[in-house]
Amino acid sequence: MSLENIKTFVGKAWRVFNMAAFPVVVMVVVAVFLNYAISTFFINAAEEKIKNIMLSHRGLHQYIQKVMHPVFFKAMEQGKISQDYYAPEIFSSSFIVRVEHSFYNDELKKAGFPEIYYKLASNNPHNPLNKADEFEKTLILMFNENPEVSEFRKVVNIDGKKYLYYAIPFLETSKACIRCHGKREDAPQGIQVRYPGKGGFDEKTGVYRAIESVRVPISDEISTAFILTCSFSVGVIVMFMLLLFNRQLKVTVDEKTCTLEEEVLERKKREADLEIKNAELERFAYTVSHDLKSPIITIKGFTGALEKDLLKGNYERMAGDLKRVGDAADRMNNLLCDLLEISTVGRVVNTSEVVDMNLLLNDVLEQLAGPLRNSDIKVTVQPDLPPLFCDRQRMCEVVQNLVENAINYMGGQTDPQILFGVRDESGVNVFFVQDNGIGIDKKYHDNIFGLFNKLDAKSGGTGIGLALVKRIIEVHNGQVWVESDGVGKGSRFCFTVAEN
Repeated sequence: MSLENIKTFVGKAWRVFNMAAFPVVVMVVVAVFLNYAISTFFINAAEEKIKNIMLSHRGLHQYIQKVMHPVFFKAMEQGKISQDYYAPEIFSSSFIVRVEHSFYNDELKKAGFPEIYYKLASNNPHNPLNKADEFEKTLILMFNENPEVSEFRKVVNIDGKKYLYYAIPFLETSKACIRCHGKREDAPQGIQVRYPGKGGFDEKTGVYRAIESVRVPISDEISTAFILTCSFSVGVIVMFMLLLFNRQLKVTVDEKTCTLEEEVLERKKREADLEIKNAELERFAYTVSHDLKSPIITIKGFTGALEKDLLKGNYERMAGDLKRVGDAADRMNNLLCDLLEISTVGRVVNTSEVVDMNLLLNDVLEQLAGPLRNSDIKVTVQPDLPPLFCDRQRMCEVVQNLVENAINYMGGQTDPQILFGVRDESGVNVFFVQDNGIGIDKKYHDNIFGLFNKLDAKSGGTGIGLALVKRIIEVHNGQVWVESDGVGKGSRFCFTVAEN
């Protein structure tokens, strides 16, 4: 892979990265929010499940304390049950709820569901099973110090699995509770016998003695939230990549389409140029055949005249006929040389270089010193002409033909002048050869650059000069045109050359 290809690849990769950076950041933010939203939904659902369990337990507590206890206590007062009788299976709501929850877990296991941890934790329980650990003690203290706080929720990790831990304060200790949790000596004898020691006694009314806590497994739900988030993210990434690919494909297609359109336009331009060249070639062939036919006819005609003069011995007339034959031959030779010259334009003759136009113009004026002196023409050159990057030999031909054209079409001007200069047009150097000769009507401004087109048939030259200028300038990717206000007002031939 070339260095240029590597640079192109890196450039495209950088553009793709810039295009992708912002959407990727947005996608990450959306994914984080989505994971949080889904996880929160599952956690809230688990909390609702816990609350339903606790409300069920709370209802059972209420039933035991408000229905069962009054019935048993009334039976004791009526002597139907001994005053010292006590069975936690009947009197202890915490015992009954704990056992009921164990049966509930058994049913969950039978149905294929995970068990749900439950504990009624107290700082001072009758049964050591209900003894609060250090964390549960802080919760009991928090609920008593902040009565407005009614619940506690936290996601915890146990043995590598996630659980939602939820706790609420247990029923506030009332006077009815003091019967079993007041002074030990005042408690039913059955309680004193079953629970030796001071555990569960000496409680006070108006405080929360314990908390109810439930722990529900949520690892599957968190995993589901993660999977949903990943699925969504992958879907978004795939969609984004498809959109990015589609966009890149569209850019590529647009570039290819633009390239094809440019190629079509270039082809049409070439076809149009070819049509122009073909038309010019037809005109060229017609003009050549016409212009070459004229001296041939002249030569043929005067050759016949020479034959007659020779038979008659008219030697004086033979000299004139020979001169006319020679002139026709010279004209034919000039035409052929000019045709050969114009046919070579467009071929690579010399390598382009930076040409000092001041020196080039001096060389051209030296070559044309004789015609300029004979016509008494004053030539003015602007100083410090800018250089041109061009084929020096061809540019000499351009300047020479333009100056010769000015000489040939000076007309009867009593003060003939030629000015060679340059002007700036929007940062482009426009060189020009200006004369005060016969001028050119606007309707001929385009035609004069055609082959063998001459405004004055009696003027010198073959009419190929301006056509040659046009060809050379076009090869240099420049333009050539004439500026004239009309007949008798002089002309200004202008040309530009494309910069390297």
